[in-house]
Formats: sequence, C-alpha cells, structure tokens
Amino acid sequence: MTFQLKHLKVNPWNGIVKYKNCYGHVGPYFLRSGMIYSGGLTEEERKRLEKELGYPAGHLDANSKFWETYGIKIMGSGSSIDMNTPEGELKYLYCKNHKRVANGHPNVTPNHDFVLINEDSDANEVNRLNKIRRDAMKEFDKMSLDDMRKALRIYGFRSDTMSSSLVENRLFAEVEKDPRKFFNLWINNNNKFDDFLLESAISKNIVRKNRNTYYYGTDVIGVSREDAIAFLQDKSNNDIKIAIEAEIKSKTVNEEPIENESKIIESPI
Repeated sequence: MTFQLKHLKVNPWNGIVKYKNCYGHVGPYFLRSGMIYSGGLTEEERKRLEKELGYPAGHLDANSKFWETYGIKIMGSGSSIDMNTPEGELKYLYCKNHKRVANGHPNVTPNHDFVLINEDSDANEVNRLNKIRRDAMKEFDKMSLDDMRKALRIYGFRSDTMSSSLVENRLFAEVEKDPRKFFNLWINNNNKFDDFLLESAISKNIVRKNRNTYYYGTDVIGVSREDAIAFLQDKSNNDIKIAIEAEIKSKTVNEEPIENESKIIESPI
C-alpha cells in the first residue's frame, strides 16, 4: 500500500506550494512531557522495525537520540511512502500522529501543514462527501421560502427580517459550506419545527435563556435545549406553546423584511 504525503498550504505571495527543487520537512518537536516526538510506536512495532531495519535493540526507543534528527523530506509535488518496505512503514507511523500532518483530508485543520492520504480511500471519501452535497442540493431545491426562513432561524440567523432573495442566497451558502450540518439541523431533524419555534421565541425575548436554562416569564421550561423542546412537545403544555406562538406572531406583524440587503448583519445572531 502506498500513501502520499502532500503540502496543504499555498504561499499567498506567489500562489505556489514550493519553488522547483525546494521541499518541506516533517521533523522532531518537543512534547509537553519534554521528550522529543518519536512517532508513538508500540513496543511491538519498535522491536519489529529495529530488526527489519538492522538497528540495534533500543535504537527506536522513545528516548533514543535517533529521533532528534529524524525527518521526512516532502517535495513540492508531495512524497510517496511505500508501506511494503520497513523504511516506508516507519515514515508512515511517524507521520500518522505528527502534529503538523493530517491523517486524511477529513481530518485537516488550520494547524496542519501536510496531509497523509491513501489515494484510493481518499477518493472514496471525496465521492461520499460529493454525494452528500448532491443530496443536500436536491433537498434544498424542494424547500419553500417559508421553510428556508425557518431553517435559517435554526442556523441562528434573524431570517424574518431578510428579503426573500437574501434568505435563499444565505441558506444556499450554508448548505454548500457544510451539507452534513444541513442534514443534521433540518432534513433529519424530527424536531425542526419546535426547534424553529424555540429559536424564534428567544430572538424576540419571549423565551429567555440564561446559560443552559430556558424561561418563559418566571417559569423554567427546560434546563437544556432538549428539555425546552420536549416541554413544547408535551401536550399538557399546549396552552403555553399556543401563547408563545401568539406572541411571536404579534411581534412579527410589525417586522417587515429588509429589501436593502446591505443593511443585513452578516454574522449569525
């Protein structure tokens, strides 16, 4: 099995990863314990690799001086790591847990400078994410404008004062950015309408939230978001739910959508 170790970041000045014949380097660093990073090899891996590489016993110990100068050169186009060789396996194990190396594209964060990928599995993951994105767009196309406003409210945007065009544009951007979040917050959310009701009530100061506790007037309706939604779904509290809905409707009547999109605050509220 062959892995590719590739650069993640492009130089903002010239738009390239590395100049010709230049390279990056994955090397040692100090852990919080004060020891040098040594790849996190298990005892079994260490002993087997020492034997296969012809090193004396203890050469790959965590406190060995070997790790003080050990490193992997990464050319501009990336470097191949062949797991079928002892040298390649050592490189793989060293990179897999290195703080500057992401183990696969799904695990990339802003702190990573390089990514370690198995091209076949990485392609499968990309295909899976693309399918989620396509499915999300299909679901988005089925939504009414009213549903879009409700979904945006759950996202945290004050959607009832947005123009119709901005509602669609903003939700499309959120779906495109993170389709899985769209499925979690809206498509697969069986409580989405009560979720929307709670968010709307909070935005209009009908329901107050103090840390994790939710109040309607002086009454506690939940000590967590899940509790508050369960309270609204409880038929014995239907009179309170109707009162909350009426207050939301009353306050919404006087709020006209803002057609001048430049007046809309970009950040979620």
